[in-house]
Amino acid sequence: MDEAVADEHRLGVVEDRVLGAYDPGHDGPTLVIIGGVHGNEPAGIIAFRTVLARLLAHRPEAFRGRLVGIAGNLGALNDPDRRTRYLDADLNRLMTPELLESDADLADLHEARALDAALRDARDRARGPMVVIDLHTVSSPSPPFVAMSDSLPSRAVARHFPLPVFLAFEEHLAGLVADHATTELGAVSMIIEGGQHDDPTSVEVLEAVIWTALHGAGSLPIGEGPDLRTDPREVLARAAGDRARRVYDIRHRYAIRTDDFAIEPGRGAFDRVKRGKTVVAREGGEPVIALMSGRLFMPNRQPVRRVGDDGYFIAVEVGRAWLRVSAWLRKRAWVHRALPRVLPGVRERAGHPGELVIAPEIAAVYRRQLFHLLGYRLVRSSPVPGWSRPRRIWRGAAAVLGSIASIVRGVGRGGERGALPEERPEDWVAARRTLDVLADRDRAG
Repeated sequence: MDEAVADEHRLGVVEDRVLGAYDPGHDGPTLVIIGGVHGNEPAGIIAFRTVLARLLAHRPEAFRGRLVGIAGNLGALNDPDRRTRYLDADLNRLMTPELLESDADLADLHEARALDAALRDARDRARGPMVVIDLHTVSSPSPPFVAMSDSLPSRAVARHFPLPVFLAFEEHLAGLVADHATTELGAVSMIIEGGQHDDPTSVEVLEAVIWTALHGAGSLPIGEGPDLRTDPREVLARAAGDRARRVYDIRHRYAIRTDDFAIEPGRGAFDRVKRGKTVVAREGGEPVIALMSGRLFMPNRQPVRRVGDDGYFIAVEVGRAWLRVSAWLRKRAWVHRALPRVLPGVRERAGHPGELVIAPEIAAVYRRQLFHLLGYRLVRSSPVPGWSRPRRIWRGAAAVLGSIASIVRGVGRGGERGALPEERPEDWVAARRTLDVLADRDRAG
């Protein structure tokens, strides 16, 4: 990086949690941009400051709603060691109601509580729907991508970004900032990774993300704001390359277990890995072999890696036909009413509307894909046997026959479906996507 570019992309000290706002006073959506949730990822803050400066200089008449920038982890961002990702614990794993309301005294948890307060303030000031974009960069070379909770409202915003999209991130990681913004505040939210940490083009990509997000949220159509040299969607499409608009479902997360962990040389994002054959990493001198086939996602090459951090993920590409069928099924109320009545081993969760309890002994038959298709997220799950396809079919048939027998026995006792077991700790729990439920209520109302 030459000296002029380095100056342009230097962060400096971040003094205030709220980085600034653009609000010409018109009703409309509130777009919240979060940067620096990890201290070694300042590109999102730099990109926001650049976009805000241009808006303040040009003041486009077409702008509707508000744009707000929020810094994530001030302590880590301002740490003299610019490689500091977090201080005590990863802020992007702390945003759960239990932790935020606890008495735990961690530096990063204090940051999380302050971030939560800033998000709630943005929601309280909103004069329309709220969209939250959490900007990040990654440690390994990678095209930019979107990671989001797979709701239909989120898909509607994400389709404006010509980037690969990853689903089900929140199933593998509790306490994500973006997931908190959705489940607790009702905002459409997503994570967007702009490229590698030290690559100056990551800032340019994240600037393009913000302009595109303003367009997608309905705040400022591209072409009606400041004169941009290049359509920001073209910037994103070039950066994404042949991965643009492909959709992937995350199926596996490997958590680092020792201080001696390293991704295998030559392994990179989107590489194909094969179950039982591909060595993905080395840990404690032993090879770490892929437990399933798919694409390698976010291999961890951070300079400082800690036990419990994400080592890597494996994702599987999802076809467009699957997405269309999924969208159709999710909007049918009868589908959700029928699930606990017709699927063996599935029942409604007592006291939790919209949630299902799934018997783990037959979860391998359904696989998580079925519940993703129907718009459910797994809020609790456990490993399932890696059965072959014939064995899954056999177990599925046995489960169906057992369910029919249970129904027949129940009818013989006077119409009850048969005794269902109490919820067990090992049972899976699936819940409908928050924003899909809210959208159903809006349609009904």
